[in-house]
Amino acid sequence: MWGCSLGTLLFAPLALSAQLTLEVQGHKNKSGQLQIAISRVIDQLSDDLLWGDLESVRKLTLNIGSVQRQQNIVKLTIEDLPTGLTCIRLYLDLNNNQLLERSAIGLPLEPVGFSNNLSLFMGEPSPADSCFELHDADNVHRVNLKQPKKRKRKSKLGAVIN
Repeated sequence: MWGCSLGTLLFAPLALSAQLTLEVQGHKNKSGQLQIAISRVIDQLSDDLLWGDLESVRKLTLNIGSVQRQQNIVKLTIEDLPTGLTCIRLYLDLNNNQLLERSAIGLPLEPVGFSNNLSLFMGEPSPADSCFELHDADNVHRVNLKQPKKRKRKSKLGAVIN
């Protein structure tokens, strides 16, 4: 009996298959391609973990057209994901060039979002702050797109220009 249990453990799958319902909001009245990257932590989660250290699980593109742009929330169900620590990064590609447009100092010029809906005040959140546990049961995760802030400029006369 002991040998049978051990054999079962040795041949059990390492990660169960999970389903994720991703709810995205913050896109209203904007059209483009929603570029979604789902990654998972391979080893242990640490504060010095970088986005490049994660294993890419799935990359998806969802067109936000005239119907979706009127909805407050766009829902997308993604199946066959590995369970475990998962991170999501996404952006709304407004000009459909499949690149996240950035300013000269690296700030996003298109709406961006991360799992756990962290603030972008200190820059891009780390994977350690963005990860959540994906379980083998049904999972729902909402990501709010953050809009780039319009910078106010001063004219030569000192007036603020928007």
